[in-house]
Amino acid sequence: KINLNPPEGKGSELQYASWGPQGNQLAFVFDGEIYYKPGVMSKPLRLTSTDRDQKMVNGLSDWIYEEEVLLTYAAHWWSNDGARLAYLCINNSATPGMEIPHFLGGLYPSNMLFPYPKAGSSIPSVSLFVVNLYGPAHTLEMLPPDSLRARESYISMVTWISSTRLAVRWLNRAQNQSVLCVCEATTGACSEVSCLHFFHISNLSGFLSVCPQDVPLFTADGSAFYTILPAKQGARGEFHHIACLAAQVSSRTPRVSRPRCISCNLIDGCSFFKAVFSPNITHFILYCLGPGIPKVSVHSTKDPSRYVIMEDNSPLAKALEDKRLPETLFRTVQADNHGTWSCIFLMLLDGTPGSQSVTEEFSLNWPQVLCSTHNVALAWVDGRTGVGRGQKTVAVDPRKLGSLRVKDYLGVVELLMRLPYIDDRRIALYGKAFGGYLTLKMLAATNQLFQCTAAVAPITDFRLYSAAFSERYFGLPAKEEHAYSTASVLEEVNKLKDENFLIVHGTADARVHFQHSAELLSRLVKAEANYSLQLYPDEGHVLRELHSIQHFQRTVVNYLQTCLKHSVLLELPEEEEEEDD
Repeated sequence: KINLNPPEGKGSELQYASWGPQGNQLAFVFDGEIYYKPGVMSKPLRLTSTDRDQKMVNGLSDWIYEEEVLLTYAAHWWSNDGARLAYLCINNSATPGMEIPHFLGGLYPSNMLFPYPKAGSSIPSVSLFVVNLYGPAHTLEMLPPDSLRARESYISMVTWISSTRLAVRWLNRAQNQSVLCVCEATTGACSEVSCLHFFHISNLSGFLSVCPQDVPLFTADGSAFYTILPAKQGARGEFHHIACLAAQVSSRTPRVSRPRCISCNLIDGCSFFKAVFSPNITHFILYCLGPGIPKVSVHSTKDPSRYVIMEDNSPLAKALEDKRLPETLFRTVQADNHGTWSCIFLMLLDGTPGSQSVTEEFSLNWPQVLCSTHNVALAWVDGRTGVGRGQKTVAVDPRKLGSLRVKDYLGVVELLMRLPYIDDRRIALYGKAFGGYLTLKMLAATNQLFQCTAAVAPITDFRLYSAAFSERYFGLPAKEEHAYSTASVLEEVNKLKDENFLIVHGTADARVHFQHSAELLSRLVKAEANYSLQLYPDEGHVLRELHSIQHFQRTVVNYLQTCLKHSVLLELPEEEEEEDD
């Protein structure tokens, strides 16, 4: 048992703790302040001291950094030798706060208040510091590049190159400019090594799906690094490849070698992978994620055919031996015959830019169960701005993100309706968050084409949503008012008046606030619209309580059953009886 109480006394809340790379070093965060122990038996040393009234946090992400920018809660990074610790200081003193009420467990509701910048409001200011842990603590700020020094910006990636150098990626507020810098931890000076203007590369009219959190891999001497960049591949256009760039300012074209697949045909039933290499690159762990039962194996880099299976999930394979599983079909534009019976068609929408829904990854959730045990066909679709299909698919105006996605998906619906096994009178939509937004936009764009639509925690107006997300695609509301109004579901309530749809929302959702549904419901009531509603008190964006999860699944299935009551739902097609021998 390790005592992590701060030396200042009781009353502080432990937020995070992490081991260092050397010995039993330990860093931990109490109330936004970082403490350090050279060893578990050592007295803690306080590394930061900030004014709590200024709403500053050190070494950890606030909401927007965890969900939209860094995508991790920890915002501190150890050097490999444990001599230094880099950390972010996030200042929310000018950031508006969001109150989430909690209704249960008391006579009066309690409120959770946290900084949440919406589109057009003040975003947190961020600074990167490095503190020396060996000897007297000495802290230096890593200065941002001149192009961003006097402007609002984000830090989306930090990684150590050596014991004294680290790489940092800054983004401007609009997130259409990415600046990669190499910083000297001993002086705080940062030099720009790469600058990408996302809207102008290769004369594309759209944005690039380059992930700002991607960590470049530096060579041992730090003179060059590998990263993911679009490169031409003949007449087919540009696709993401591993590129090698010098770790200094250069206009030289990145080097891209001829690709060679090392995971193809290695293991039966495996074509969708994730790989992790050992520190010396001699071996790699291969995570087979589908389409068969997931497996984990360790391979030799020189000869990938030499491997050891670490996990084959044999209990899962045995449990599914006598189960009726869905058949997966991948289509681009063509359709062909599949049978003589027709079934309900349920399209499940995600559509978040940069996401990929159509993969060979193994999955077994309530939609797959619905498909395999009942007469329901499922469809996932990747529209434009998705990943995995080259740069031509992302050459779109980001301000038309919603309308183009709706156009893409409606085209897919029209195509799939022609399939002989799809009942074009029984089509349903399901989507959550951005997917919920798309379901409502598709509903508004058609006239009773969809018999059922379930929108879970839908985004209804991007002015109410996270600044980092909304401004990335629509810009600042003050300059792009038309784009925000056009994208808003709230502006199309009259088109939803005679449609049949279900809205589901947790009242304590910190990602897509219940405010989105509240604004929509207010307008639906005024329009005398027909809708169904299911709320989950004090539940967040992801349902936590088992009874809530089970109730949600029953609610969706029962809703589908009710709105499609003119036909027998959830009934298997009749199978021919086998003749007795």
